[in-house]
Amino acid sequence: MLVGVLVPDKSSAQGVPGRTARTVATFDFAGDVPGVPEGITTDGRAGLYVSLFLLDQIWHVNPATGEKKKIADVPGGGLKGDLIGIERDPTDGTILAAFKKATKVELFAADHPDCRDATDTATGVYRVNPQTGAVSPFVTRGMGIPLCFPDDIAVDRTGNVYVSDLALGVIWKFDRAGHGAVWSDDPLLGWTEQSGTWNARNGTPVGYIGVNTVALSPDGRYLYAGTDGGPGGPTGSGLLVRIPIQADGSAGKADLFAAGLGANDGLEVGPDGTIYFGDTYNSDVWAFSPDGTRRLLVASRDHWGDPLDNATSLVFLNGCLYETQLGFFKLQQGKAKETLRNVVEICKFGSPAANGTYTPRPVLEVSPPTPRPPSARPTYPLFSTSGHAKP
Repeated sequence: MLVGVLVPDKSSAQGVPGRTARTVATFDFAGDVPGVPEGITTDGRAGLYVSLFLLDQIWHVNPATGEKKKIADVPGGGLKGDLIGIERDPTDGTILAAFKKATKVELFAADHPDCRDATDTATGVYRVNPQTGAVSPFVTRGMGIPLCFPDDIAVDRTGNVYVSDLALGVIWKFDRAGHGAVWSDDPLLGWTEQSGTWNARNGTPVGYIGVNTVALSPDGRYLYAGTDGGPGGPTGSGLLVRIPIQADGSAGKADLFAAGLGANDGLEVGPDGTIYFGDTYNSDVWAFSPDGTRRLLVASRDHWGDPLDNATSLVFLNGCLYETQLGFFKLQQGKAKETLRNVVEICKFGSPAANGTYTPRPVLEVSPPTPRPPSARPTYPLFSTSGHAKP
């Protein structure tokens, strides 16, 4: 599918002098359940909000002191599942949180039966008031919106919400009222069969997965997406895709911005347009210049001994990167006690424009095949019945 792709070479990577990486907070077990962190966003000041994947909780973290405080159970009411990406809504300071209800259906099965489970009314995105801890549904299956696996969230300046769907391989877009539809269904976002790649090599479920993360450029012109659906494991399954946002708010044609990376589970765009990519397979963090021509390794477990454990969600705050460590592969292998369960601060790492290595843009010489069989998809049109209106 992809040819002419340059594979990042860590052996020649040199850390910027003075670069630091340290753990600022660690979460505990609750009984037998590990407090592994997944999503992360800022509180609009100098603090962070972090979601705990298996405990279905959101916590506030002070990165300067390590102080932690529980904010809310999401969704609450005894519902159990995976609490994944979170993002602060800049219009009112609330938090949008993606939740996938626990089911007995195999997530990675080729036809994604999970996507058509009529008994699941809880999977979706929830809005959390961090001041009161109140939780309310924003868009859920029970509201008639056929999300399958909402994973990551991006919110623009006016409150429009972009949601990646790991199972469907699409990106949804909703306005503040929850009216919306599938925004981009580009083949570059789609999933491919992963047998024999990173899944099999780590003893985790093999199957089909697609777009994982989303992040907006500071000027609002592009939405970046990180996918796990490319070919290959350590140096292929992670693709960085760029989607133009048209004047009317619709999605333009996606292009391949970077490739040759491991599976992605974290994405952030800094104030200067630098794109940060969390390579969860290799526990690395890469930075790409806004034009995509230069790259820089800014954190690495294997190369520099940084406390990374399947590098996960990223957020930029006061000149530093903060990243959660989900320890996904250890969880899948039944090694929960070995997870680090931490939030890592990465500072003084330089910029790819000034300190990075030249990187030719990847060349897509063969268009990817339509990656999803019809049996895996809900029936079109995919829109919100709360408004039947596209954002």
